[in-house]
Amino acid sequence: MKISSVLIGAGALALGGYVWMDYNSADSKNARELKELEMLAPDTKPPDCFPKGSNGKLFAISIVRDQRGKADLENDVTRRSAIEHDCIRGNQPATVFRLVKALGAAAVPVYAEVLEKCPVVKDEYPVYACFALDALAAEGGKQSGAAIEKALTNKDKTRKNVYLGALYRLMMTPGWKTTTQLAAMLPVETEWKAKELMIEYIRNHKDPAAKPELEKSYAAETDLQEKGLIKAALLELDNPGKCVMTDEGRAENGICRYSCHDINRWFSVPKPKNVGCPLVTEPPKETAPAQPPVNAATPAGAPVSAKK
Repeated sequence: MKISSVLIGAGALALGGYVWMDYNSADSKNARELKELEMLAPDTKPPDCFPKGSNGKLFAISIVRDQRGKADLENDVTRRSAIEHDCIRGNQPATVFRLVKALGAAAVPVYAEVLEKCPVVKDEYPVYACFALDALAAEGGKQSGAAIEKALTNKDKTRKNVYLGALYRLMMTPGWKTTTQLAAMLPVETEWKAKELMIEYIRNHKDPAAKPELEKSYAAETDLQEKGLIKAALLELDNPGKCVMTDEGRAENGICRYSCHDINRWFSVPKPKNVGCPLVTEPPKETAPAQPPVNAATPAGAPVSAKK
């Protein structure tokens, strides 16, 4: 075989290897991913509140793909429930998460601008700011955390769900606040749903270190419902594995209603005559769930509130 033929063959192999490596490089895969995302809804026109540029359009496309179906929005009740749930706890938007992974930290300013500038209209879906919260939480960097924290400074009533969603996502961020710090925040928090989210987190973590601050918050609380929930958190710290009252045993309707936080269920028994309900009791022997229906935004382990 001629040397020239060998050299040509070796060159072809080397070129083929380079092409293969380039096709499978991180940059090439990323470029293809972004192109695929763009083609999911190429005719999408980003809302005016979105930043200009390709990243803003890609974010708008991702939101279009992740929006709930008509069945979830067909009437005021289901639509409000969906909005509350998705804004506060997130809806695991798969396409948005794909975009966040593909764009990385470079797109954080896009999500932050949408979070801050896009208007929130009562009962109107989608809430772009809430999708932005999902994106920032998924990205998870310091810049994203700062943008979410900034949302806590806006307590405008029209943006209440955004405020609650920012709080919830920050609580889920490792290292943001300890349970003790959250317990200390309760007396200064003015939004009752925010208090219930914080108490839910505290009850889930059962940190004995939070007890002194919980006791201070309990003493300072004036709202009976929130006071009852704080008391329940204290009772659970002192009585692990037991079921507790969340209304301090008042049972004004004549029914002792117990929250069994460890097994995620409720049960009720008639209130004993001439005495109040015991604040703590053993879990029921039966294991079938007996939970009341809850609003999509109701914290786990908390009763459906009559507050508005």
